Amino acid sequence: MAKTAGALGELTQAVLELASGQGRLITAMSDVAREQRITNLIVRSQITADPVEKARLMSEASRRMDAPRRRSTHDSL
Repeated sequence: MAKTAGALGELTQAVLELASGQGRLITAMSDVAREQRITNLIVRSQITADPVEKARLMSEASRRMDAPRRRSTHDSL
């Protein structure tokens, strides 16, 4: 019985650590997606010949870069 209780405690701890790791992974993945969107806007602004479209794309990229990112509850402050 004591051996089972100990194993259950270890299993619980392992599951909690896994869940915490997944939260950080999700946050990292959203950060990468955000950075890819910004990079995409910058690249598109460099490709376009239209100065109005170029300015709009760079403005959008700047706005997104300056906007605070959503923080996970797992991130330290």
